[in-house]
Amino acid sequence: MSELPSSALDYGAVVAEYFLALRGVGLLLSPLDEELVAEWERRGIPVAIVCRGIRAGLEQLASAGARRPRSLRAVRLAVDDAWRAYRSGRVGEAPAPPGEAEVAGRRLREARSRIEEAGRACADELRAGYRAAWRAIAAEAAFPGSPLERAEAALAAADAHLVRAWVSSLGREARAALGRRIHLLAGARSAWTSRRAHRAALRAHLVDAARAAGLTSLRGSM
Repeated sequence: MSELPSSALDYGAVVAEYFLALRGVGLLLSPLDEELVAEWERRGIPVAIVCRGIRAGLEQLASAGARRPRSLRAVRLAVDDAWRAYRSGRVGEAPAPPGEAEVAGRRLREARSRIEEAGRACADELRAGYRAAWRAIAAEAAFPGSPLERAEAALAAADAHLVRAWVSSLGREARAALGRRIHLLAGARSAWTSRRAHRAALRAHLVDAARAAGLTSLRGSM
């Protein structure tokens, strides 16, 4: 981090400088990464928690033998995990921050709209996945936690349905090639890497592959 006082840096500048300093390469965030940082700020995630998640995400990828990420979006799930851990550790039953329910509701409405639009245009073999994703979002109230935690869990469940449908739609050779590529990107699990961290790296590369193929992705993009 720079020697500037915290008051001289806004939310986005602090996050960008922290990520780029840890990464050791680059001077600016991409426009997509800037949108992600803005979304974290709108969700009310404290900048310290964002930085904690960024460090944890980079450490997880490094321990899994993955390449140094070029994008902040590669550690977005680790930031979400840090936010959930922070909120679950709050003392007592403190009320959610003002406006949280409204933010959560807006995210869910946007997600439903995106799923409905993409589902109408998707290939037939993906249609069941989009229907399952829509049902997961509609069942948001069944998930535990605060409004944002419930929304995040619903989006994660919806994404899982979409990725599962996408993988199932691939032919046998394409699935085999995808598996080899994902394992190559994640690297072999070392003796000091936990199975959970390695699975997280594999899952992150799978989601990135699905997104690159044009599949709708909700978590971390809204």
